[in-house]
Amino acid sequence: MPGFVVRWWRTPTVRRRIARIVVVIGILLGVIGLLTMRYALLFAGILVIGFGAAMGPARIRRTDDDRSAP
Repeated sequence: MPGFVVRWWRTPTVRRRIARIVVVIGILLGVIGLLTMRYALLFAGILVIGFGAAMGPARIRRTDDDRSAP
């Protein structure tokens, strides 16, 4: 079972979808925190947005042309 989860999580499409869901949850927490003036929710929303951004598949993919440039 863990092997399946690792292979499933490795695909960029799955990571992107889950990261987007986490970021949307963070945005909702932040908006609720702003509207109700609950700064703990605002702070939690900012943290969740950061976690969602870190979960995404985005990373710098270097090509051969990039490696030769200074």
